[in-house]
Amino acid sequence: LSNYLLEAERNKNINILGYIKPTEVENLFLLTAGNVPPNPSELLSSESTINMIEKLKTIFDILIFDGTPSLIVTDAIIVARLVDTSIIVTSHNETKKEDLAKVKKSLESVGASIAGVVINKVPMNAKKYENTYYYGSSNKDNSREFSNINIKLSKEDEIKSELEAYFKDKYIGE
Repeated sequence: LSNYLLEAERNKNINILGYIKPTEVENLFLLTAGNVPPNPSELLSSESTINMIEKLKTIFDILIFDGTPSLIVTDAIIVARLVDTSIIVTSHNETKKEDLAKVKKSLESVGASIAGVVINKVPMNAKKYENTYYYGSSNKDNSREFSNINIKLSKEDEIKSELEAYFKDKYIGE
């Protein structure tokens, strides 16, 4: 991401697809954080970031940005104002209520839409877990099944063809 944004500041015609990598999950692609730039907040606030997000919205059905901890650096707050909605991720018995309130207030202060909160690290024994509606693996089967995850590319044939051609040329034979 940072490598693309730095280059996009210099070269407006750079193709974002050159920075996106396929994963083992069909139709799931990844754009890594990249090298730590000297000015991350400025890069994320730039016109290049806005243009990148708009371009990615035309290619993919769903974009997920995994942001930095909001109380430590402002990067996630900056991105939150550029995306459609945000989800606050917190840890059970680790995140203080007042810290969660600060994050919520920070997001609201930039006009971010908050979809909800995900609480990680919730303790649960296997027996209790099997009888709940939570989705994941139990002690009986520690493997995770990803076959139902299918983030599909946009149906816009021209953009889909461009993406397929790029990855076919770049990754065939590797």
